Amino acid sequence: MTMNSETCIKTLADMMQYSEVPPQPSEWEVRAVCSDQCLSFVVWNTLSQEAIIVDPKREDLPAYLQLAADLKNYRWVAILDTHTHADHVSIGAELADQLSSSYVMHLLSPTYRAHLKVTQDAHLYAQAGPIQCIHTPGHTQDSMTIVWGPFVFGGDTVIYGDSGRDDLPTGDPKSHYKSLQKLKFTLAPHSILLPGHDHRGGRASTWQTQLEINSSLIQDENEFIRDSLSFSAPAPAHLNESLRENFK
Repeated sequence: MTMNSETCIKTLADMMQYSEVPPQPSEWEVRAVCSDQCLSFVVWNTLSQEAIIVDPKREDLPAYLQLAADLKNYRWVAILDTHTHADHVSIGAELADQLSSSYVMHLLSPTYRAHLKVTQDAHLYAQAGPIQCIHTPGHTQDSMTIVWGPFVFGGDTVIYGDSGRDDLPTGDPKSHYKSLQKLKFTLAPHSILLPGHDHRGGRASTWQTQLEINSSLIQDENEFIRDSLSFSAPAPAHLNESLRENFK
């Protein structure tokens, strides 16, 4: 199966930045699919033979299908998007159909393609343990932080050493700050953060490490809002197409 030449698949060991980070329990596996600084994840539990995909990108469909082909007899519990993306087109609905799964987003997402929309903080049932969908608005109004097993999928709410931008549609710095405070008091220190973006190709660390090095988690509210409002960068290259397709 041919993949996008810019797509790579990384193991957790490839992503880890600190040698003191404990390994995940042996029954948990994760693969990061990386392209254009966007990260999506395929995660599975070998004991329950369950799997999920988080933030799948249209261009990387062959990579997901390749990984799915290796997970024969696994049940695909859910395909989830952490938020309405403005920099790539989601393949979540189509992938859910191909894998006989459910496409999950937050209730505030504008798409009509989601099979299930969760409200506030929700839990999806899985034998390996609940999939937590924590509502963390800020980067977008429908942003969620997903937790399953030892892994935290930060989307653009929290990335490695920073947080996502708030100047795109439905972004709100004050809400973003409150969401980060919520996560500070919710996530276990030994959880492993898997971010939705990383300009250095994909880095993972424990949540404890992020509490120590992530500037967005250290700032007070005024500092965070000031920095967020002063942020300046070009719009994502595929902004118009991404919003048009992801709003359907």
